[in-house]
Amino acid sequence: MKKYLLIGIVGGLLVSLASISLCKEFSAAFVEVEVKGLSLDPVTQNPVVLLSDKEGKRALPIWIGILEAGAIEKALNNIPSHRPMTHDLLHSILGRIRVKVEEIRIVELKENTYYATLFLRINKEVIEMDARPSDAIVLALKSKAPILVLARILEEQGVTLSTRNSGERHGIRAQLLTSALASHFNFKGGNGVLVSGVLPGSTSETAGIKAGDIITKVNSKEIRTVQEFEEALDAVKEGTSVRLLLFKDGKIREVSLPLKP
Repeated sequence: MKKYLLIGIVGGLLVSLASISLCKEFSAAFVEVEVKGLSLDPVTQNPVVLLSDKEGKRALPIWIGILEAGAIEKALNNIPSHRPMTHDLLHSILGRIRVKVEEIRIVELKENTYYATLFLRINKEVIEMDARPSDAIVLALKSKAPILVLARILEEQGVTLSTRNSGERHGIRAQLLTSALASHFNFKGGNGVLVSGVLPGSTSETAGIKAGDIITKVNSKEIRTVQEFEEALDAVKEGTSVRLLLFKDGKIREVSLPLKP
């Protein structure tokens, strides 16, 4: 009897270890990401949402529609609509019927189209629903639910971000402009730093600076590195303004940025 009991215990442990191993492998197949920002494809003039891993090492660009980009921007910055838009309505309906958005996953790339799966919890049951990534991202942002991307997709389609050279000045998060990033944004102007993010409510946001813009000059000084960007802004007296030369939406533009004291 003891022999059979021992065999049963060992068998149960083996099954448990196998299950844990499978769970770890399944989790490793996906990478949690966050919405880095929105930009505009200078060639097609279509909005692009950038999804970055938590370490800020790689970003996945996904081309989306104008309406969906507007919904993502509002969700990112907690901007309410005057009247409920489609995503607002769906989010409200899910809340009223007590359906929770558990997470969303970008699961496939087929014929240049990304596919996502929406995981919804109804009581104790979790159901999966096919969704467009843009719609799923909006719901995830509104529900504060995790966004995951298949690791293989992030590796094959993502672009490498710099983690060594990053800084923030007056609401602008800047990072080193690698050749891969310059190619992605169709920038052929040589030197510059990439705007990886803009703090909500900052003067930079008010000035119209967005993630995906490339800063080439601060006043008349050419910018090649994040350190040069930081030093150039630090040298300008607070309470005045600075001229930034940007590669924005496929064109070189000049922006006047007020520097708050």
